[in-house]
Amino acid sequence: CVRACVCVCVCVETGAWPCHLTFQVLSPPALDALPAAAEEEAAIEAAALVAGPRLRNNRIEDNAGVGVSVADGAAAVVEGNSVRGGGGGGVSFSSGARGVARKNELQRNGGAQIAISGRGTAPLVVGNALREAPAAAGVLCSAGARGCVRSNEIVGAGKAGVRVCEGSSTAVEYNGVRGGGECGISLSSGATSRVAANDVSRNRKAGVLVWGGETRPLLCRNTVHDGEQAGIYLYAAARGVLLRNEVYANAGAGVLITEGAHPLLLENMLRDGGDAGVLVHEEGRGCLVGNNVHSNATYGVAALNGGCPAASRNWLHGRRQGGLLVDDAGGGEYFRNEVEGNAKSGVTLRGACRPTLRANRIHHGADSGVHALLGGGGMLEGNAIYANAQAGVAVESGAAPTLRRNLIYDGLQSGVLYFDGGMGTMEGNEVYNNMDAGVQIVESSDPTLLRNTLREQRREEVKEGHSKPSAVEVACVWVHSSGRGTLTDNDIRDSFHHGVVVGQDAAPLLQANRVHNNRRTGVFVQDGGAPTLLENDIFRNTVGVEAVDDAAPVVRGNTLHRHKLGGVWVHKGGGGTYEGNEMRENGKAAVRVWDHGNPVLKGNSIWGGRTVGLLVYEFGKGHYVDNEIHSHRSWNIEVKRNAFPLIERNKIHSSAYGGVYCHGGGGTHLESEEVRFTLKDNEIYANTGIGVSIGDDGSPLVEGNHIHTGHTAAVYVAGASARGVVANNLLEGNKDGIVIREGGAPRVEGNTIRGQSRRGVLATARGPRLLPAPPLQAPAARRSLGVFVTARGQGAVLRNAISDSGLCNVEVRGEERRAAEPEAEASELNKKKAAYASLGMLVPLSTDGVVIAGALTDESGATTVTLRLNAISGGGGPCSVLLTDHAKGFVKENSIRGAAGDGLVIAHGADPDVVGNTVADCGGSGVRVRAGGKGRLQNNVVSGHGGAGVAVGAASEPDLRGNRLKASRHGLLVEEGGGGHFSANTIEANGCGVRLLAGATAQLRANHIAGNAGAGVEVSGAGGPCLLVENEIHANGGAGVAVGDGAHPLLEKNGIRDNRSGGVHLAAGARGKLLRNVIERNAGRGLRVEAGAAPVLGENFVQSNEEDGDEAAAAGAAVPRAEEGDDVIGEES
Repeated sequence: CVRACVCVCVCVETGAWPCHLTFQVLSPPALDALPAAAEEEAAIEAAALVAGPRLRNNRIEDNAGVGVSVADGAAAVVEGNSVRGGGGGGVSFSSGARGVARKNELQRNGGAQIAISGRGTAPLVVGNALREAPAAAGVLCSAGARGCVRSNEIVGAGKAGVRVCEGSSTAVEYNGVRGGGECGISLSSGATSRVAANDVSRNRKAGVLVWGGETRPLLCRNTVHDGEQAGIYLYAAARGVLLRNEVYANAGAGVLITEGAHPLLLENMLRDGGDAGVLVHEEGRGCLVGNNVHSNATYGVAALNGGCPAASRNWLHGRRQGGLLVDDAGGGEYFRNEVEGNAKSGVTLRGACRPTLRANRIHHGADSGVHALLGGGGMLEGNAIYANAQAGVAVESGAAPTLRRNLIYDGLQSGVLYFDGGMGTMEGNEVYNNMDAGVQIVESSDPTLLRNTLREQRREEVKEGHSKPSAVEVACVWVHSSGRGTLTDNDIRDSFHHGVVVGQDAAPLLQANRVHNNRRTGVFVQDGGAPTLLENDIFRNTVGVEAVDDAAPVVRGNTLHRHKLGGVWVHKGGGGTYEGNEMRENGKAAVRVWDHGNPVLKGNSIWGGRTVGLLVYEFGKGHYVDNEIHSHRSWNIEVKRNAFPLIERNKIHSSAYGGVYCHGGGGTHLESEEVRFTLKDNEIYANTGIGVSIGDDGSPLVEGNHIHTGHTAAVYVAGASARGVVANNLLEGNKDGIVIREGGAPRVEGNTIRGQSRRGVLATARGPRLLPAPPLQAPAARRSLGVFVTARGQGAVLRNAISDSGLCNVEVRGEERRAAEPEAEASELNKKKAAYASLGMLVPLSTDGVVIAGALTDESGATTVTLRLNAISGGGGPCSVLLTDHAKGFVKENSIRGAAGDGLVIAHGADPDVVGNTVADCGGSGVRVRAGGKGRLQNNVVSGHGGAGVAVGAASEPDLRGNRLKASRHGLLVEEGGGGHFSANTIEANGCGVRLLAGATAQLRANHIAGNAGAGVEVSGAGGPCLLVENEIHANGGAGVAVGDGAHPLLEKNGIRDNRSGGVHLAAGARGKLLRNVIERNAGRGLRVEAGAAPVLGENFVQSNEEDGDEAAAAGAAVPRAEEGDDVIGEES
């Protein structure tokens, strides 16, 4: 049995982690020579009976020396004697003596009660009563003695109850050793005794004391208890074996190992001590195998101050103690121990310790499973740590253990807790099903977590009103209160709450982790948390990363994909930097920002989502730069409800709906960069719908963007109070460049708009919406799309270069205003005021320059757009700029050139102000006013057109003042049924200056019509009268005025001079009146009236024309004269 115990080799495999640990303890050299106790006793007694004397039942008292001395090889039987008061001791065996000392009573002897000394000395000491030796040992075995001390009652020895020393190997068995002034049994100086089945109790010092480098006893089945110090104390390099002893209720440690001692403790019970069950310190060592250590006052096993035991298969448990303490540079190896149900921590590591714990089970403790503090360290590998009342592993105050491949689960608090500066490494552990966070890091702690599986943390509670428990929200990882840490290559999954929570100024580093399948957010950052997330794979959570309450994470190079709601949420004042991430295939918005969220997104790839790529709303803001946002099923970017982000230098493309949608208050109405949605320097292309859409109450700044390739509209502005500035953008290759409709009123300035397949700019009041998505439901007080109230009308288009559109470069459409009774308008206005007041939105509005179109419930109204300082060129359609359908507005100081058709068309009730424009080199007319068109055209330069400079169609009534019409086929063409007022214009160098067709009712006043290749004014066909008054018509290649068959104009006070084919030519059938005109210096006749003409002439001054005479009179024509009182002045040569 003994030989099997002293050399122990253990190799096991626990769970998924193989562990190997070997303990070797050298056998005491004398142990092999020990005979069995019964054989030795029989041999000694037989020798004594044959060879020696017998001393029986004597009273031996008060001798100056030893009471009985057996020496020099003698063999005596000393039995039943009373030996007292001897000055040198009670009974002495020495110098090879043998024999038996049996059932003697020894008391108050001056030396040892029984002394055994000398090599070859081997008595049997059995059944004696040794009492009251205040100055000496009970039994002293020295100088290589052998023999057997058995079944004696040793009480009250002043020194050791039994002392074996100086190489002795005396067997000590079945004795009762108690009440000693020092230790119960002392083994020293090379003693190799077998000490078995003794009852050692109530001694002032250690129950058993073992010391000395050559001391190697076997202690077996002893009971050591109630001592005033340690139960068994080994020191000074002592060795030996402690087998199946019971050590309990001692004031000190059950077993104390110090100063290099190195025993083997096998299958002992060490319990209820006043200190540790086993205390190893001051370089102590030892092997502890299969011991039951429980209910001690401090710890089951403690290794301190360089203590370094090896412990395997021990059971450390109990209601008072902690399981294992390693402190003050302690160490050791602890393998496959059962650390269970301790009142303190199962394992406590502190004070620069470095133990190794492998394959242990640490569970059901009333405190933490493992508690590392005050610089404690070591290696914990392959352990199962579970069901502890506090953290499975708690690390604090500079401790830095290594946790590798442990199972940590079912704890009532966190799986692993780092606090107060805790550090260390977690590698390859599996942490799950704890009631608090799987790993919690706080208070400047900075551990390293590598390749762990952190999953399914869960706590269940029965909520009020419910009979069944429900899950409480617990994260896999919780870093807060200034915690730090590095988490790399971990698998964080299946949480019933968030995967990782970072808050309260914490700043961990998460790199290359997999965070997935958590019920809520993958990584949730709050309360000023500032983690760094690098190269993580975050997927299949409800949300990937969420930042709130002043959080400022740095998120770089991660993949965030396949989340139920979105990749990134930033709200409640959260922020952070998100750079170089791939966000793809998310169920809702890939990035959602609201409630004063203010992130920076840079260089991300955001694509393939089921709805929106980026959604900013409800006072969200942020800076979004150099991202690629594409291929979403809805808009790539949506901004609404008073959000004001800065979005610049992004690539936004290939969406199923459109590129960017701003509406519902997106951008606010304030003219400030700080509170305005800015879309700047982006490339927006190849979206299925619209490039940029500005809807109800939207007011962005859209500047410097390149919007191209196939959008239905590059920029679309529509809806009540849709505003914004669209400036310095390049728009090309879309169907329409800019569309403004349904109350939209942007400022469009400095853009280059070229090569659209339909129109460069379209402004219209109503019609089918181009938005693929239905608009958000507006409040009842704001649903009337026909209410347009704005100080600048409905948009300004300024300083743009608009060219080469397929249909026309600019088209402005309006709609007739619906008539409404004043009472109805007043009633609707009061209703709206009440509704707005109830919403707290009623504010006074300026009335300066405001245009109000229609009743307040009308869904139509005039379109009022300002086009100013634009360069509009090219275009293969019928016109370059079109204003129609009762549109209003200003077309001012634009350059309109090179259209294949007409330059500017005003049609169907449109009534713009066209001022200071240059309209040149169009294939059709420069300005065409179609049926129903109106408008005021002033100070424009219209030149070089294939058709007329200005062409006026039927039922049109424009007003042209101060324009210069030149170098076109016709300067001014008024078609059949056309009208209008034309005054102070310069019409020169055209094919024909002014041509008025049948039925035209135009009025021309004070125009300068000169230098045209044909007639200055040509009036033809029957119809309404035209009026030409105070015009200066001179130096034209044809007649000054040519009046055709059936025409009847009124010419009054005109100056008709220096024309090369006559002054006035009236063809056969012409009528009209010529009153107070000056006709002079013309190359032909001043007035030529052909046969059949019937004009009325009065007070004209005709002189100095090249051909004399009155051609009409010479031809015999009947020329009516003015009525009585009119003066007719004939032609003078």
